Amino acid sequence: MGRLLSVNVSLPKEIIHKGKKISSGIFKEPVKGRIKVNSLNLEGDGQADLLAHGGNFRAVYVYSYDNYAYWEKELNRDDFKYGQFGENFTVEGMSDDEIHVGDRFKIGSALFEVTQPRVPCYKLAIKMGEEGFYNQILSSGRLGFYFRVIEEGDVGAGDIIEKVSEDTQEMTINEVNSLLYFNKDDFNGIEKAIKIKALSPGWKTSFEDRLAKAELSEQIQDKYITLTVSKKVPESKTITSFYLVSEGKEPLPSFLPGQFLPLKLDIPGQYKPVIRTYSISDSPNKDYYRLTIKREPAPPNRPDLYPGVSSNYFHDQVEPGTKLLAKAPRGKFFLDSKSENPVVLLSAGVGLTPLISMMNAVVDSGSNREVWFIHGARNSAEHAMGDHIRKVAQRYDNVHVHVAYSKPLKENLVGRDYDSKGYVDVELLKKILPGNEACFYLCGPPPFMKSLFNGLLEWEVPEYHINYEFFGPASLLKDRAKVSTPKREAEVVDCSSEIEVEFSRSGVKTNWDPSFESILDLAEANGLSPDYSCRSGICHTCMCGLEDGEVEYVEEPLDPPEEGCVLICVSKPRKNIVVDI
Repeated sequence: MGRLLSVNVSLPKEIIHKGKKISSGIFKEPVKGRIKVNSLNLEGDGQADLLAHGGNFRAVYVYSYDNYAYWEKELNRDDFKYGQFGENFTVEGMSDDEIHVGDRFKIGSALFEVTQPRVPCYKLAIKMGEEGFYNQILSSGRLGFYFRVIEEGDVGAGDIIEKVSEDTQEMTINEVNSLLYFNKDDFNGIEKAIKIKALSPGWKTSFEDRLAKAELSEQIQDKYITLTVSKKVPESKTITSFYLVSEGKEPLPSFLPGQFLPLKLDIPGQYKPVIRTYSISDSPNKDYYRLTIKREPAPPNRPDLYPGVSSNYFHDQVEPGTKLLAKAPRGKFFLDSKSENPVVLLSAGVGLTPLISMMNAVVDSGSNREVWFIHGARNSAEHAMGDHIRKVAQRYDNVHVHVAYSKPLKENLVGRDYDSKGYVDVELLKKILPGNEACFYLCGPPPFMKSLFNGLLEWEVPEYHINYEFFGPASLLKDRAKVSTPKREAEVVDCSSEIEVEFSRSGVKTNWDPSFESILDLAEANGLSPDYSCRSGICHTCMCGLEDGEVEYVEEPLDPPEEGCVLICVSKPRKNIVVDI
């Protein structure tokens, strides 16, 4: 049984740090008397950055007074007062190696549940006046934790803290925190943590993503395997499906619905192998990969240029029995199969291929998740797999289909071949969707993508709910200056690492933050907008000059970059680096 020693609150205030004006609610002050506990925070309390703090699962931050003596000795200080670490509740008898995520506690007349460890940021270092305190508290195992409010009420200093229930997984704050930051390869522990019902969605998603990546980073990722074409099926006048099976009896590497297959093609007339990627157009757990490929002609206004080398090779020369070299499927555009949130799949032309994989995966799993499959095509001559999509919608009540033809043929019938004349845009979505709260997945040509991406933002769909497959420079899709990137706040990089990253052409110099996946993430977090496309080390769109230093690749590129260059979408700095961005 513990005790509440102090209740501390503050509203956000602005301070100047390193010449920058920042706003923070970390400067908590003790309050007297009893305080109302609301579902999102305490009365009189507030957070400046609602993406990193506050909300249902981070309503109240708790820190044990037992840690104060440790830090006074560690930092050689004696000036601490309640709220020193930005906590709402200063408590005794609740250490991080004893409290479990999911435990419930009665304090005063309110009921609380432990949801996650604290994620320290640079603002804590400012509050403490200790440069680099982020790393110190992270490695100390004295982070503190968050409550969510199960029952509102009131609390006050001196209240007894009574544990009313204990989570069945019995994973302490320290254990869960270590899984995220230190014991990253403890996949058994991660699977156990995911089972904690009370664990906040952000931490749960991070663990699920790590498991998904682990499944796809087996040694097979670095090897080419031989696949054999077993079947070739025309889908329209310009689109054909190719079914690929394992050469032997070994199972095919697994993939997530929406990912693509990297291929190394030995095409007659080409002086070196051609590296291409094609989305897999059927659900996982089949005994084949299906690639649905559109024949790409020469550009209409440039008949002097060659038609698509790989697509025409497939259509003209690849037949059943042809052998192809491939690596394991990869790609960061994939359906979150564990979610039951409604999903809207938006495609145009042959962009439907990864989305059909997603739709098929939902129905094959037996999920009742609401799926809206909305597709645009010129007419039936260029519309692939229309019959399949209609049949799925007829069989499953949770699947809804809408097809728009921009130039329907005379023989095309409304209700049979298509549902509306025109294009897929946000105005159409507003007419046929129940609202804008679903997760959106987009794939199609650049004008289609740009129109929908920006239209969804204007419809107040959060950017993190918009997922897309786009093989082209990001600048073609969106104006980064007008788009918020809540997952990548620039300030978090100030004091997180000793490794320094300089973007020479922009005059930006910052520290590396180990929580980022790549140098590209760091650049975006600092307001830069380098071009990228695949984010998987394949297309080379993100290739930049490496002027100084060394990097390591978190995902090995299919084709190494030019000498003196780096693929920033799949690399991290090994030591101080200077990049031409």
